[in-house]
Amino acid sequence: MDRKILVADDDEQIIQVVSRVLSGYRLITAKDGDSALALAVSERPDILLLDVAMPGLDGLGVLQKLAALPKRPLVIMITGDETIGTISTAMEMGVFSYITKPFEGEEILSQVKLAAAFLDKAE
Repeated sequence: MDRKILVADDDEQIIQVVSRVLSGYRLITAKDGDSALALAVSERPDILLLDVAMPGLDGLGVLQKLAALPKRPLVIMITGDETIGTISTAMEMGVFSYITKPFEGEEILSQVKLAAAFLDKAE
C-alpha cells in the first residue's frame, strides 16, 4: 500500500468517504480541477481518483492536460454523469476505470487495488 493517491472531488463528503476507505494509502486531496492538475504535476501520484464535474477546470480538462506529462497517474474517474458521451470520451482519453456515484466504498478500494496491481506489473 505504498502508492500515492490524489483524490480530486469538489464534494467534501466524497473526499471524506474515499479517505476513510483508502486510509492505508498515502492520500493527497484537491477540491477543484486546477488544484488537481497542480498536485498531479508537483506530487506525482501513482493513481488519481478524478471527478468529472468540478469548479474551474473539469475532470476531462484535467485528463487532457495530464496527457502532456511524461509519466501520468492512472486515472479512475468518479462521477454522477453516466452519459455515454462522457464515459466514452473519458475512456478514449485513457482512463483506467470509471465509477459512477453513488458508489460503495468497496468498489473504490477494489478499483484502487486493481490499479496498484497493474502498476506493479508494469514496473
